[in-house]
Amino acid sequence: MTQQPGYTKLQISLHWAIAGLVLFNFIFGGIMEAAYDAVREGAQPAGVGHYLHIVVGVAVLALSLVRIAARFILGAPGKGPTRGDKVAAALQGVLYLLTLLVPALGMMTWGGGQGWAAAPHVIAANAIMVLALVHALSALAHQFVLKDGLLTRMMRPR
Repeated sequence: MTQQPGYTKLQISLHWAIAGLVLFNFIFGGIMEAAYDAVREGAQPAGVGHYLHIVVGVAVLALSLVRIAARFILGAPGKGPTRGDKVAAALQGVLYLLTLLVPALGMMTWGGGQGWAAAPHVIAANAIMVLALVHALSALAHQFVLKDGLLTRMMRPR
């Protein structure tokens, strides 16, 4: 993977699309939980909201795979040598992993009939939101406290 000064328009678009889709599914996750409970009780889920949750989850998985491939092909900004830089890189890696793991666990639960995956799916979904919040607050601190322009890398393409 090559080190670049910023991100491409594709990488920025994927970042924000995935973030929005993850947030959407988190906010409306209760619809899926109700549908899952209904199916477990032998009933038909109400409405079609659970289908939207599934479609959005599949989109997160697909876009995440594209984003990871784009990172390797197009490169990414270099990481600094400090402990904070290493923590940021690790956090980013965990977020990438979770954008793959959460949809995969959801598919295993709903489509694969693997009930054991439901609790890890919910735990991982909560973890992605906590880590995304830390990620966002860190970016804002860089932009407005440290004033190093870090946030602009994810706003303006290279």
